[in-house]
Amino acid sequence: MDYLPRSLLDRPLRRLGRAALLDRLHAMRALADVRGMRYLDDAGRARAIEIALKPWVLTNEQLVVFHHVARTLADALLALARLHARAPAVREIVRVEPERERWLRLASHPTARPLAVVGRLDSTAIYDHASWRADFRMLEPNTVGVGGVHYAPTACSIVMDVLGDVLAKALPGRAITATPDPRQLLMEELRAVAKRIGRPLRGVALIENTDYTTGTDEFQALARSLRTRGLTAVVADPRDLRLARGQLMAGSTPVDLLYRDSELEEFVEMEASGRRLSALRQAVREGRLISGLAWEFDQKSAWEIFTDERYARHFTVSQRRLFRAHLLWTRLVRDAKVADSTGRLMDLAPFIRRNQERLVLKPNAMFGGEGVVIGPTVSRREWERTLHRALHGRERYVVQQLARIPTDVFPMLRDGHVRHTERCVVSGFFFNSFGVGLVGRFSGLPVVNVSRGGGLIPALWVH
Repeated sequence: MDYLPRSLLDRPLRRLGRAALLDRLHAMRALADVRGMRYLDDAGRARAIEIALKPWVLTNEQLVVFHHVARTLADALLALARLHARAPAVREIVRVEPERERWLRLASHPTARPLAVVGRLDSTAIYDHASWRADFRMLEPNTVGVGGVHYAPTACSIVMDVLGDVLAKALPGRAITATPDPRQLLMEELRAVAKRIGRPLRGVALIENTDYTTGTDEFQALARSLRTRGLTAVVADPRDLRLARGQLMAGSTPVDLLYRDSELEEFVEMEASGRRLSALRQAVREGRLISGLAWEFDQKSAWEIFTDERYARHFTVSQRRLFRAHLLWTRLVRDAKVADSTGRLMDLAPFIRRNQERLVLKPNAMFGGEGVVIGPTVSRREWERTLHRALHGRERYVVQQLARIPTDVFPMLRDGHVRHTERCVVSGFFFNSFGVGLVGRFSGLPVVNVSRGGGLIPALWVH
């Protein structure tokens, strides 16, 4: 069998009984607090990120299949970057403003060749049923500043500590480990980039905009992890980078490479406010930024290019097969005729008005589930208001086919008691230039995100 059925874990968890489940849920929460699994809300208050007591357990074949999926989509995103340079129609759908375009020209310098990436691709994939290979849909790309690089492996370590005996009884004689660690994917990418540009790898700066003091809080823990792997690692604001006699410095620390949480738009805003980013610009020219600027084309509207047959000739047979089977029909919202899911041209705005019950509206470049409006869950008035904003406001939106978000039932701690609670679940596939990892997320809301109160599902691997 190429998958492990849901009952394999459901039965042993039920046999534990409520008292034992309660003890283990308390242990999960305590370890989450100790190991830095926290999220800072808008008021700066920290909350522990909830971790599912029931993990996902993937087989070798499932890891191989989704490694292929992630690589195929990553290669398509790179092809999109090249297509963007020569196709005006593509530039209208995946738009880059002139200020960002000037930065992208830095990345076309011959010494900036390494196409470095640590990204995440979000999906409806789940793994405990026979149709796992056919049923999943890819939701959207995220190749810059991905969340979960520290949280995902930490959640795995916690569930192994708390539930290891149950897993061993459920799968006797089988080796069970975490799925590939995204911190190791980052380390491998750092080494590969340093080798390609012919530099030693001694120090790295994790750069983030320190004006933002809320949200996920991973970079300090990630820096500590890199230091255990033998690197000098510091967290720095892009505005704190400087050049000293040709050496890239983060404050007083010499560094060789940069790993970024910030998007290009933030660099543009910093310069517009009068700050010089000459050291960062030099690092971009020299190919020392991870993820590189070539990955700034990860807008949600990229799915329009992939799901419109007019652009099919620009992609490989394998990529087109994946697009047709597993990508959601997506279009940039505008007053125009576009191809529907069968390839027939139709007026987009009236189509969106008529089909609220099977569509979703999303801001094109925002993250964390911000601004997502799911047609069947809102009033007609709110749908029309969002569509008007999408057509006439400054923020660009996409409309997307409504995905079937899977659900599962988890034992959860509520008011000091165990409650078996149904939650929506999604997958996030981490990837670098040659590997893939996984994180699961769950939520009581159909927009599944840690920033909206969701938690994490540890993803394990049975060998």
